[in-house]
Amino acid sequence: MTPIEEAGGISRRSILIASSAALGALATDAPLPAAAQSLSPRVLLKSAVAAYTYFYPLVVFGVSMEVLTNVAKPTWRRLSAPLNQLMSVRESDPANHGVILPSTDTLYTLAWIDVAGDPFVFGAPAIPDVSGTGRKRFMMYQFMDAWTNVYFSSGLRTNQINKTNFVIVGPDFKGTLPDVPDSVVVHATSNQSWLIVRTQLEGPDDFDDVHAIQDQYALTPLSMLGKGYTPPDGVVNPQIPASPGPSDQANSLNAEKFFVKAAQWFNKVPFSDADKATGIGKVLEYFGIKHGQEFDYASLSADKRSVLDIAVDAVQREFSMIAANPASVGQVRNGWVIPNPRIGNFGIDYRFRAVISYVGFAANLAVDGYDPLLIHDSKGLLLNGGKKYTITFAKGQLPPAGAFWSVTMYQDHFLVPNGHNKYAVSSWMNPKINDDGSTTIYMQSTSPGADRETNWLPSSADASGALTPLMRLYWPLPEVLDGSWLPPPAVEVT
Repeated sequence: MTPIEEAGGISRRSILIASSAALGALATDAPLPAAAQSLSPRVLLKSAVAAYTYFYPLVVFGVSMEVLTNVAKPTWRRLSAPLNQLMSVRESDPANHGVILPSTDTLYTLAWIDVAGDPFVFGAPAIPDVSGTGRKRFMMYQFMDAWTNVYFSSGLRTNQINKTNFVIVGPDFKGTLPDVPDSVVVHATSNQSWLIVRTQLEGPDDFDDVHAIQDQYALTPLSMLGKGYTPPDGVVNPQIPASPGPSDQANSLNAEKFFVKAAQWFNKVPFSDADKATGIGKVLEYFGIKHGQEFDYASLSADKRSVLDIAVDAVQREFSMIAANPASVGQVRNGWVIPNPRIGNFGIDYRFRAVISYVGFAANLAVDGYDPLLIHDSKGLLLNGGKKYTITFAKGQLPPAGAFWSVTMYQDHFLVPNGHNKYAVSSWMNPKINDDGSTTIYMQSTSPGADRETNWLPSSADASGALTPLMRLYWPLPEVLDGSWLPPPAVEVT
């Protein structure tokens, strides 16, 4: 007999049979409190699934922070920098797989920040115009906590256009802040944060101007502000691998490693009253995890360890199915997956939060950036790299964005290499307008003709991977957020 059979007469096979019902509960039901638990297969697995789903974003965050700070010096090609140091990406590189769906519209400046010991000050320069345009450059500062909620964002959309010192204080900070010039106090909801800065890039000729802006960003301990601070070298732990990427490492953790990591990080972050009210704390306690206490995985009974193993495998399978079918994440209109407006501010929707961590870790708030994902053509068929498609915006129906918009081509979540080094069609490129006032984007692997190349979105001739073009609206206008504007379908050209 298996350990579970010995403990309560419930076999592993019974739990596997119950897995589909439990995964259905993952999508809709709140966790059951421990008082309601029994040794029924469905309840056991449902509780294990709930625990894994709740912790999944925290573990992805924790692994990402550990991997991407495990360097001595900032290394932008690895999207890495020591803890509490900035790293600025200097060019768009299709070979860079550090994050999925990388943007070519902006260059990232990133920092993993821990304010448990001292507040930090992120300094940003005044937002300048894009040279020669009279338009303010889109710049955005996104602060994400360890649960992957965006707790603060600022920049052009919020009219934070002057030089600013963002003073980041942790949830346990009790001191008195000194007078910092040009300051805005940011109250972090966990001591650990990921700062994601986006600086608009308008093509190769714009690199020097963007680099000059990036060089003005600064991250300084509050206690060292104005004292000529030089960041120390990072300490490299040889036990932390640089590859594969952090998400792959998190997804490969077995139940023991996952829940040990989860418990460690759980004790680093606040356990909110809203979370406690759902009963998730009692579910976690059922598996030996209590906030603020040490966790001993080996002390769990064999049946609990077994069901956690099954839950990890089952949820990872569901995640894989979701990644293969992005339509399951949101509404599909005209072949585009329309973003859920709650993205980046998940509340107690743990399933949605976990799924976004799997398919789009570090997603921004919808009001900052709205990103429909194209998965089907106008006939409901998957996009094929060997075919040609057009996307035509009717006159007056270009994407409504306060800053700018783009459509970027991806295959299997990453940029499609091409000899033209062209990865997107953006509004700042001034796409060519048709005689009737409409605007057409050409998605194909070969040039649509020299007079149309501004509107060309190069695709891959390889049909083996999924093409998933992503539209980005930076600072979407109200008609986008209320659903009255929708992107048009992709039409196959025969």
